[in-house]
Amino acid sequence: MGLWDTLKSAVNSVTGGSATVEIEVGEATLGEPIFVRVRATAEADLEISAVYLLVQAIEYAEVRDVDYDFDDGHRRIEYVRGNLTTFNTRFELAEGQCLSTGESYAWEGTFVIPDTENPTFDGQMISHTWQIQAGLDAPGNDPDSGWRSFEVWDN
Repeated sequence: MGLWDTLKSAVNSVTGGSATVEIEVGEATLGEPIFVRVRATAEADLEISAVYLLVQAIEYAEVRDVDYDFDDGHRRIEYVRGNLTTFNTRFELAEGQCLSTGESYAWEGTFVIPDTENPTFDGQMISHTWQIQAGLDAPGNDPDSGWRSFEVWDN
């Protein structure tokens, strides 16, 4: 059983499977504190150095480019797409600790998105979206919540 436990621990370290992580985000307004709650359940004993949040905003654009040449019947429709990361940062939510197998943990805190950033919007050609991810800073691949979209309002 000792070898099996060692292999399982190695796999969890590589895949980030040593804990499940969930995130809850409160109402988000530019320039104001945004409440967040992170919950984790340890699938194996795990020493973490921090609980963190990754927050990013991405602007997407899609423009329809239509060229017509009626003399020879040529018609071309092309969509020009692009995206730009407009905000990308890491917030520390809690310091490190040891997580025990089968135990659940919760951390709460706030973070602020500067009021100089753009809020969420979805236009006909351009959109601006916000995403958040909670993670546990651990050896190997960090267990995380995966990216979650959330709305950010203008103040």
